Amino acid sequence: MRQDSGAPVRRMPASVRRIAARLAAVVCPPGALEREPADGLLDEFEALLGVLPPGLRWSVLSGLVIFDQGARLHPRARGRRFTRLADADADAYVRAVFAIRHGGLGMALQRIKGLIVFCYYEQPQAKEQLGYRPDPYIAAVSRRRLASYGPAIRGAEDAS
Repeated sequence: MRQDSGAPVRRMPASVRRIAARLAAVVCPPGALEREPADGLLDEFEALLGVLPPGLRWSVLSGLVIFDQGARLHPRARGRRFTRLADADADAYVRAVFAIRHGGLGMALQRIKGLIVFCYYEQPQAKEQLGYRPDPYIAAVSRRRLASYGPAIRGAEDAS
């Protein structure tokens, strides 16, 4: 997704970046962010937020802060924020929030999780680990289509 358009990327506040990093450590595949630093994922997440309308961007960032502070009410947190929880407690809190079927925080967190996981799988290391190499397939399909439709395309170009 990341395009080098030269446009500056709107940076998340450091506190929200920590929340997103902690959430990524919980929702991404186990150990994935231990092998690779989360900086690439967070940069991708910031770039993704940068293309969202301002109101939606504000909602995502606010949702992360509310989620972080809401952990204080979770019994296993004992008054601590999400970013301060041990791994098992953080996982239990995320699962508890996902289990909320009525109300906005559970659904909002599922959407935010989707964005973070999407950004994780956009990382070159994740694609390589999955064996995702689309370039040879794209080249083969391009050759096949050019062989099939090339004369018609050239004829249409010559006619115009």
